[in-house]
Amino acid sequence: MLRPRGLPWDLLPARWDGSGVQPPVFCAFSRDEAAGVARRLQKALEQGVAVGTCPLQTVADSQGENHQVWVCTDEFVWIACHRAPGKSYQPAIFAEPDEARRQAEQLMPVFWPAVDAEQEYYFNTQHFA
Repeated sequence: MLRPRGLPWDLLPARWDGSGVQPPVFCAFSRDEAAGVARRLQKALEQGVAVGTCPLQTVADSQGENHQVWVCTDEFVWIACHRAPGKSYQPAIFAEPDEARRQAEQLMPVFWPAVDAEQEYYFNTQHFA
């Protein structure tokens, strides 16, 4: 899970085949797997900044009625979910595309900083079973 500081969402990794037939499926990792995923995500984000490819996307359902915010890498889609202590994560749903874009813009400094920003990342893989 990714937890951008100061924002009300966590982003959870999901596997998705890119088709509109099957929705993304959230992933679960062991501690060792999570550490590897974190390192690969950091590399993917850094490469995206270097080549000018923004990983943030807003995604609509097939009817164009519900919108989500995703961070997309070759390996996973990271879906923005509202934090609700004690409850299962559910994707954050936005009714209007402009609302989803505004929310995605809040994530830009975290996932697509300026080339010279020297973005810092903090990974906590020690307190999970």
